[in-house]
Amino acid sequence: MNPGIKYIQEQAVNAAAQRLQQAARFAALNIRQPAFQKRMGTGKDAVVVRFEWPGTLSIYNPATGELLGLSECGKPDVLRSDFAPLLPSQVGSNSAANPNSRR
Repeated sequence: MNPGIKYIQEQAVNAAAQRLQQAARFAALNIRQPAFQKRMGTGKDAVVVRFEWPGTLSIYNPATGELLGLSECGKPDVLRSDFAPLLPSQVGSNSAANPNSRR
C-alpha cells in the first residue's frame, strides 16, 4: 500500500475516534439521567429498572434503594464482573457499609 494513502487512512481513523470522544462527552452532558426508568413487577417482587449513561442497566429495590443488579457498560444483559450481590446478613444493614447502596 502506498505510504501516503496509509497515512491518510490513519488520520481519518484518528479524526473519527476524536469525533466519537467529543460526541460521548456531549451526550454525557446532555442526556437525561436516567435515560430510562420504570417499575417492573408488582407488590413485594417489584423492582425499579434504570438505563443510565454510559449504557448500564441497574436494578433497584424501590423500598430500600439497594442495588440488586448492575450490567456491564454497553451490555445490558451481562452482569458486571465486579458486582457483589447482597448477602442475607447484609439486608437492612447500614447503607454506608454496603457498597451497592444508592441512598
